[in-house]
Amino acid sequence: MFGPLNPEESARLARLPRIGRARGYRLYALDGSRWLDCWADGGRALMGHRPNGVSLRLKNEIDRGLYAPYPSRWEGRLEKALMRLFPGYSAVRIYRNAEVALAALGLGEPPIDPLDLPLGDGGGDGRRHSRRVTVLWGRPLLPGHPEADYLFPVLPLPGLTEVQPVLCRNAGESVLQSDPVSPVILAALVRSCASIGDTSRDGNTPISGGNADIWERRGPYMLFRGNHGEYDDVFESLFSQRILVAPSPKRSLILPTDISTKESALLTCGGF
Repeated sequence: MFGPLNPEESARLARLPRIGRARGYRLYALDGSRWLDCWADGGRALMGHRPNGVSLRLKNEIDRGLYAPYPSRWEGRLEKALMRLFPGYSAVRIYRNAEVALAALGLGEPPIDPLDLPLGDGGGDGRRHSRRVTVLWGRPLLPGHPEADYLFPVLPLPGLTEVQPVLCRNAGESVLQSDPVSPVILAALVRSCASIGDTSRDGNTPISGGNADIWERRGPYMLFRGNHGEYDDVFESLFSQRILVAPSPKRSLILPTDISTKESALLTCGGF
């Protein structure tokens, strides 16, 4: 499940102490505590909270004064970066947010999270999902990513909700042109997309033995497969040990690349 949080989910995340800085998948609070962030902003922090090279790219574009949403070299570069991540699409459009994109494309329903779709019968880590749908969220690094007529990528830049690219399988004249977006934002997105190529995480296997059957792993994503009625206890147990997971059992989390053996064991067993 991907999309806006409900009030209960937001309240859970608001219980975090005030965060002073973030690096990788670690959150450093002003009270001195350190947290492992497996929630990762719903997947936007797929590459961590400081994707490789993004800070420098932002600084360079800011120094050039490229704040205003005028045409720049970055629209074309972002289109190429997205098509490398999700091949098979014919065009890319960039809109101010997902709601504007849905309206511009005349789509009446929000995208489906591919993590909510059943896998096909092919087996193996790269098995493909069993059906093609009209509108999907795009999950980078998801093995056997299903196809869609319109793909809304979950951009690997934490905190960014104001820009929504859409990959179109068959873009016709009815597909409206892109909205103007600040080159500063586009440049950061291009670099964050490029950082995905630095990792090779994959697989649909549990993270380890023991009680790991409460989780299913698909590439870097993890889905809760335990009893949903027990998830509150799982969340609270892990939260008490400074591991932040998804605020509800319907939402996915990210398996951090720098997770320690102890943290992995805690996560595997739901914190118990």
